Amino acid sequence: MATGASGTLCAHRAQTGTAIRPSPSSGSTAIVVVSLVSTSGGCGRSTLVAGLADALHRRGRPVLAVDFDPANLLAQQLGAETQPAHGIATTDDWTRTALANSEGVRVVPFGILDPSALLHFEQQLVTHANWLRSRLDEAALADDTVVLVDTPRLPSPLAWHAAATADHVLTVLVAEPVAYAALDRLPTPGAARAHYVVNAFEPQRTVQQDVLLLLRERLGVGLVRSVVHRDAAVAEALARNRALLDDAPYSQAAEDLQYLCSWLLRTIDEAHP
Repeated sequence: MATGASGTLCAHRAQTGTAIRPSPSSGSTAIVVVSLVSTSGGCGRSTLVAGLADALHRRGRPVLAVDFDPANLLAQQLGAETQPAHGIATTDDWTRTALANSEGVRVVPFGILDPSALLHFEQQLVTHANWLRSRLDEAALADDTVVLVDTPRLPSPLAWHAAATADHVLTVLVAEPVAYAALDRLPTPGAARAHYVVNAFEPQRTVQQDVLLLLRERLGVGLVRSVVHRDAAVAEALARNRALLDDAPYSQAAEDLQYLCSWLLRTIDEAHP
């Protein structure tokens, strides 16, 4: 996967720059923005964004993954060997920073900002509440495009901004007491837009089973009924720089990812007929 001028190619998932071109229906597109948020790092949020983007693309749904996290790692989740220097946060002409891997999955990196530039960018988001959505609208993406937005962990202003401008907010949780205690700090976008999924679930751990029951009782229908299990196949696929659905298509994680993809498509289609 190429990562721009300074990037290198990976044999398995070569990626090239692919500027986003306006669709024939430019000016009247109906995209669906889904922001993934979390209150803790290491919960697998970026991995889910990359996996869902891959799964949606395989089903023929137009999809764009957008990295809105200064860690700037989403492109690497999709095969990049180095961090892209430029992206949505570093240039007005951000559509030209888009990359596509060998499967055809498109991703827009965040880009690399020094601390002072990042602070300025965050302040800009506070001043311009619709900044992200207006940038996406400028791209004139194809109708029905699903835009998956990866974010830093809350309470980052970037995560709050992405949640506020999204059509749907999918909160990634781990079934741990600390995650349950942090529920009150999560965005409250309204029942129709708020969804939750438990990731990295370990059914052999009693505490996780107990917390899952508490989450189901508290979140009700907002919680995706099926969990995404912790599975070594995910890390192994990433180490080989291969898509999970190619590297381990019959793994538990691949099955969970396909279910989550089906749930997301159903949720989107019901909300946006």
